[in-house]
Amino acid sequence: MGATTCVYTRPAVGGEVHVDTTPVRELPVMDPPQPSETRADRPARRRWVLGAAALLVAVHLGLRAWLVAGRDFYADDFRLLQLAEQLPLFSSSYLLYDFDGHLMPGAFLVADLVERAGPLDWQAAAVSLMVLQALAALALWRLMRVLLGDRPVMLVPLAFGLFTPVIMGSLTWWAAALNSIPLQIALAWFLADAVRLAETGRLRHAVSGTAALAFGLAFYIKAVLLPPIAFVVVTVVLIREGTRWPLVAAVRRAWTLWLGTVVLLAVWALTYFSTREEAPVDDGSTSDVLVTVTTGFKALAPAVLGAPYRWAILGGGAPLADLPTWLIAAGAVLLAVACAWTSLRLRGAPTVWLLVVVATAAGLLLAALGRSGAGWGSILPLAYRYFPAESVLLPTAGALLISLPVRSWWTSRSRRSPGRPSRWWLVPVAVLTVGYVLSGVSSTVDHRRAWEADPTAGYLENVQDSLAEAGTTPLLDQSVPPYVLWPSDTGAHRVSQLFGTVTDRPAFSSWTPDLRMLDEDGELQPAQVVPGVSLAGGPAPGCGWSIGAKTAVTLTAPMPPGEWTLALDYATDRAGTVTAALGSGNAVRAEVAPGQDTVFLRLSGEGAVLQLTSETAGAALCVRSGVLGEAVPR
Repeated sequence: MGATTCVYTRPAVGGEVHVDTTPVRELPVMDPPQPSETRADRPARRRWVLGAAALLVAVHLGLRAWLVAGRDFYADDFRLLQLAEQLPLFSSSYLLYDFDGHLMPGAFLVADLVERAGPLDWQAAAVSLMVLQALAALALWRLMRVLLGDRPVMLVPLAFGLFTPVIMGSLTWWAAALNSIPLQIALAWFLADAVRLAETGRLRHAVSGTAALAFGLAFYIKAVLLPPIAFVVVTVVLIREGTRWPLVAAVRRAWTLWLGTVVLLAVWALTYFSTREEAPVDDGSTSDVLVTVTTGFKALAPAVLGAPYRWAILGGGAPLADLPTWLIAAGAVLLAVACAWTSLRLRGAPTVWLLVVVATAAGLLLAALGRSGAGWGSILPLAYRYFPAESVLLPTAGALLISLPVRSWWTSRSRRSPGRPSRWWLVPVAVLTVGYVLSGVSSTVDHRRAWEADPTAGYLENVQDSLAEAGTTPLLDQSVPPYVLWPSDTGAHRVSQLFGTVTDRPAFSSWTPDLRMLDEDGELQPAQVVPGVSLAGGPAPGCGWSIGAKTAVTLTAPMPPGEWTLALDYATDRAGTVTAALGSGNAVRAEVAPGQDTVFLRLSGEGAVLQLTSETAGAALCVRSGVLGEAVPR
């Protein structure tokens, strides 16, 4: 390819032939056709490329469906379902709810649809995941076609984006997926529209791109990163095309999209900061933020090799990547070599690499600022939930690097003699791409294996079976095991909240005549009260404590603040009701039956005095003994 083009102009009548030898820019030849290729061959090549891409997408979705089928609800999933059941769908209290600093009305809409499908119906959640995953795959395919066209080389970054494990942690956790997968859809669509708008100037791409950004912002705060990423990508595409002053051209050619973006972000920011109840930034240490970011880069480096290959569940949490030092080093060295080689050889390559580093660091920083108070900066990035944009950003960077123009000095050094273009690189690239896909499949398979150690699914199944066979006697409310959901101020961790939508069950109450509890496995078992303290001996011979109006019953020792179970051994001559309160805690009402029996009440409070009240006129109610402590299965 020469640096000077001779243009022959048509001569005027009786005039001379003019030859324009003005030097023109040297454009890259991207995947030049073979000398034997004809125009008739190109549709055939396009068809097989499209067929291969469709096959990749189909295999990708099949693998994801297999992965999702082996999952169930986990942790924050239950909070989403409870909010959907408790709050009106189209209310601001629901759609604008402050969910740990997130503004995500789109996720709440999906959660409401899943909740309406049935109580704890994982199949409905799985369908929502697969619909979103299919849209993400198609959006990525569209983006790769916009950047590279229907050429065989397009399959390389597409395969990387479809089979990379960097999104694995979000995909298998429904609540996280409702943030992350819509962000992938929005990023891929927004980037494609930004590039097409710069190329064609058609207004529909500005409208479509703005809608894509609105879609992303409706699900995840990290969508604020889409506009700067898109601006850099458009700039690099213009560099690839040889446009003079690419930054200026990027602003001028896509100004309608940038204007819509500014307006949309302003409206979103006003809504966000006016509806958050707590500061979105945690009060953790700066060192933990830095550890989170550096750990995130260490976790991302092996992704170029299709790693991690091994996952493990530690302490009942989500799977964490098992990354040996050699694997991190191998990925980092490969990235460093690729960065150096492409930056020396290709115009615009340093900008692409800078985009990847800055965008990844910004995403990790947003996550770290919201989670720094937990002190888990060296662990959380290994769950691979902090890379929602990278499954689009990294193949985009690859597509740009594939198509960037070669620097003129490199071309002059490596100029070949005329003839058939060299295709020696096709075979190793194809082999490496297939190897990467197999590595990604291996990581996916092991990720599902690791999730099999999560006991949540078994717990949910056992609880629903136990409740269906429990009869009509009410059950005392209790907390679910921490591995299902951590205790929270909202009470989302209570059995009554988690299984409130299950219809085939007894009522959950603050009292019961038959103490039963769900054990750690979700099985309903007879229970007992492990005494913290006992009731002191009563002053009435043969009765103990004769209960009338607000009778103060002393304990053998004061109880600290907390939630306790009271077992009252009583005798009464008729059916009635009794109320009990611990210190300044709320009074709990329970029914008593004629004769001698025991009733169990759930009390909150503190102190050394119980206030017992008989609310049945004329009833002779004696409390002979009792204990106050924690209820545990026998």
